[in-house]
Amino acid sequence: MSARWPDLSHRRAPAEGEALTSIAVALAERGVVRVPGRRPDPAAAWHEALQVAAAARGLDPICAGLPDLEVVGEFTVPPPGVVQRDFQALHFDFGVPLLAGAPVAVSRFTALYLDPQCAGSGAATRIVPLRPLLAQRLWPDRAALAQRLCRDAGDSAAVEGILARIIEAADESCDLPDRHAEGFLCGMEFSALPDERAYFARHGLQLAAAEQEIVLSPGELLLFDNLTAAHGRRGRRNTGELHQLCIGFGSLELSCQATLLDRILASFAASGSPDAVLAGESSP
Repeated sequence: MSARWPDLSHRRAPAEGEALTSIAVALAERGVVRVPGRRPDPAAAWHEALQVAAAARGLDPICAGLPDLEVVGEFTVPPPGVVQRDFQALHFDFGVPLLAGAPVAVSRFTALYLDPQCAGSGAATRIVPLRPLLAQRLWPDRAALAQRLCRDAGDSAAVEGILARIIEAADESCDLPDRHAEGFLCGMEFSALPDERAYFARHGLQLAAAEQEIVLSPGELLLFDNLTAAHGRRGRRNTGELHQLCIGFGSLELSCQATLLDRILASFAASGSPDAVLAGESSP
């Protein structure tokens, strides 16, 4: 890891002070936290985000057998000249591992920071915690879900990033556009936000009952857990207004991928299906 980033090893106490600790607890328990205060620049925001992520990792027993956290991506969005749509489909940064065999990069936590030097657009970050969404209906057991989700895994499909595609696999349906069609791009499953909401409603899921919209102010920092929450956008951002840091694992081996996939599938089990009792006993 570059020397510009603090040490994220779980062997040291990364967060100092009660304030950072309480923020890390909130992130670990709720999967999303809006950090109080303002930061003057991305460097200050990332320093705090990395400390919180490392502390949240230390509170999660699932991390015991995983590698140390590292920065797996840093972006400024939208870049100049990019034509935006007025919404972004719900997704997971870097995607959910499909156990294709080869090591993959996984973003465990994402930090978003609104640049204080740019005029804020007012665009909202959409956050959908998985458990309250998926608890709206029953699902097959975890083994069946894993088999369905990973059925088409391969070199060209090592991860799945779009939440609607995961629901499609869970229900063994074929009601989304063909991803192999000429010219199709990931994230273009829906032409508008009402289309996405209608899709989920057809699958027994009301997004409005679980979705949160967060409009950041200049200098504000938001963190969320890609294992427990999907995210998207409503509105269009001004060029370069949002900074994004992805914190996770740069090259995760198959056994560790399976551990993370099981954590995600546990959110389906929380729906009250026959597997829910076991999920509640084994999953934090």
